[in-house]
Amino acid sequence: MSTRKPTPDILDDVLGAGNVAETDAEIPIFQTAAQAPKTRPTRSKAQLTPELEPEPTPPIPVIVKPVEWEYREVIVRDYRGWRVRFVDGRERSNWKNGPTLREYLEQVGKEGWELVSLSERHHNQKTAYFKRIKHL
Repeated sequence: MSTRKPTPDILDDVLGAGNVAETDAEIPIFQTAAQAPKTRPTRSKAQLTPELEPEPTPPIPVIVKPVEWEYREVIVRDYRGWRVRFVDGRERSNWKNGPTLREYLEQVGKEGWELVSLSERHHNQKTAYFKRIKHL
């Protein structure tokens, strides 16, 4: 076993402990004092009723019902503006004089429908998909 070279301790120099060898230094042992028993504070007659903290109520389980959606497929055709031709696979009567896509969006938006997707089927035909919360 090799012996360690003593290193200078700057803290000893500052505190004036002098040259104390590391092996000769005693490590102080701290003992905790015995704690006195806690005394209760005295209460006046008005305070004699114990102040009980309300017991925490257990959390109420919340059952979240999944949202059910209903969907609508609308096919619009370019005829003097984009006009609604099919709704859920059924052709609208007199669709050429029917509402434009913008007018139809305003109408179904008031009914709770939300446009989810609009894709191009052909060069003059688009498919729009709508959804809304299903009312039971």
